[in-house]
Amino acid sequence: MKRFDLKQLLLCIATLVSSQFELAGVYPLIPAVFMTGFLSGVNRSLLFLCTMGGLIILAPVTVLVKYGLIVLLSAVLIRGVEWYSGYCRTVPAAVLTAGITVAVGIGWSSMKLPGTSAVFIRICEGILVCGFIYVVTKLLALIPEWEPRSAGELPVYVPGGQRLNEYAESFEKLSKTFRQMNRYKEDFTAEELGRMQTEVTGRICASCNQCTICWEENTTPMYQVLYRFLQALQRGADVNESAQELEQYCPYRDEMIEQIMLVFEKAHLNLAWYNRLQENRDVIAQQLDAMAYIMEDCANEEQDVTMREGKLAATMRYVWKERGITVEQLHILENSHGKWQIYFQGKTRGTKCISVKEMAKIISSVSGRIFKPVKDSKALLGAKSMSLLFCESCRLTAYYGVAKAIRDDEQVSGDNFSFQMLDNGSCIMSVSDGMGSGYAACKESEMVIDLIEKFMEAGFLPDTALRMMNSAMVTHGENNLFSTVDLMRLDLDSGMAEFYKIGSAVTFIRHGDEVRVVEQNSLPVGVFAGQKVPKITQKLENSDFVVMVTDGVLEHLHVENANQAMKEIIRTITTNNPAQFAREILDQVLLFTGGRVRDDMTILTAGIWER
Repeated sequence: MKRFDLKQLLLCIATLVSSQFELAGVYPLIPAVFMTGFLSGVNRSLLFLCTMGGLIILAPVTVLVKYGLIVLLSAVLIRGVEWYSGYCRTVPAAVLTAGITVAVGIGWSSMKLPGTSAVFIRICEGILVCGFIYVVTKLLALIPEWEPRSAGELPVYVPGGQRLNEYAESFEKLSKTFRQMNRYKEDFTAEELGRMQTEVTGRICASCNQCTICWEENTTPMYQVLYRFLQALQRGADVNESAQELEQYCPYRDEMIEQIMLVFEKAHLNLAWYNRLQENRDVIAQQLDAMAYIMEDCANEEQDVTMREGKLAATMRYVWKERGITVEQLHILENSHGKWQIYFQGKTRGTKCISVKEMAKIISSVSGRIFKPVKDSKALLGAKSMSLLFCESCRLTAYYGVAKAIRDDEQVSGDNFSFQMLDNGSCIMSVSDGMGSGYAACKESEMVIDLIEKFMEAGFLPDTALRMMNSAMVTHGENNLFSTVDLMRLDLDSGMAEFYKIGSAVTFIRHGDEVRVVEQNSLPVGVFAGQKVPKITQKLENSDFVVMVTDGVLEHLHVENANQAMKEIIRTITTNNPAQFAREILDQVLLFTGGRVRDDMTILTAGIWER
């Protein structure tokens, strides 16, 4: 159902009664109110009929003829300007209408017709018409916002948001249950060692004719002998001493030792499977936590702050109107991170189109924030109504470059990389080095990078994404091939960069003439499920460069301190082109190696700049 148009009603009523207001023998409100409505998007045919109807009913014939001519000439002239340029701004329209009013009035006076006034009065009438049109047209831009206001801002929920929150809560409870079930065991308890002892004696001593002699007394040393033997096995100590001690009390020592070893190995295998079960439960708990997080994130509400930002919305409407754009709907949405999105629906008034990028520039200039059209938006807004979405851009931007060298005896590189600019205002930069070289290493690192890209695009935080990926790689475990992960997440508003390094080489940050090193010792991804992902935070500024390298770059420099040599290389490079930056680093590294590539080399660089 179409919303009641208060603006159109007010202007139509004003045009009907405007001919009743006389000032020093002139009627300046007739052309002023008409042109205000003409420029404000009121139905122009209805506006013209209301104006002429008011003149016919309420005004003398001379006023009807004179101001009817002024209204008609103004409408035709402004429409001609709109046809030629696509739109007509308020100030030129006000000046043209005032000029026509003064010209017709002076011409009317020269013919000595009734209703004439002095030239000074005609000029004052023109000034009044011009000022009225300019001021009232701007004020009328506020009228579309005059709607009943609710107690709070209207929340815009994702469809099914409440159900997603309920699902997330269920997953969190299920994850907690799995974690409570986890009880990792490193050693056997005294009770378990006693059961092993009982099982051994049941197999050997039950059929021995000396059983009653060995076990008839509670103080028999056999209890302590067997227990010490099992403890030595558990500690991984030498059992020769325990075996010699056992020989003193048991004539079937070899059979006894054989059974002890069998029972212990079985128990040890059961312990390993038990811990693996606990590890799998922990993996499932991590996956459930991640699913709960992403569901809560998807269910997060956005606030419609259009009413709160009414002045800004009105200014946007007015500026767009000045450019010949009719605004049908306008909403300002604010997400949980304080970022704005502008939802626009409308069209141009004429046949000419306007660039969507130009519209984004208008929003930016009015709001003081940087906006851009969302990806895959239409390039032009035309006479056909369409919906557009503009998202708030970030203070910083980043560009990347990469240089690679393949090991001399291989066809493909075992390294893979990724560079992503996400819609949430983050930049993700990652490198993975598959252990070994060739197709097998490439396959492993490619799988890691592919998982990272998909997790980050889905909205997961890096530590959550890396834990989930690590869990997947633990269960994968094919041929004991593992990959390193070097990942940076940069907030393009604050400039805070988070580095996550899993078995990877050091990362370098160039800030002016200073080169900083980011390093963290850890095992490659997929080695074990409980691997922690440490985070290192650095502040990046305008013109900083981030350089990620694989270990093949540093291990073959043949210098005492490879990190220091790489810092000197980075410090001497002067280009601001990230691709050229990476290429020059690789060229200088190859000078150190004599042109030989003994391991896959990948250098990924990113330059950070303010917009």
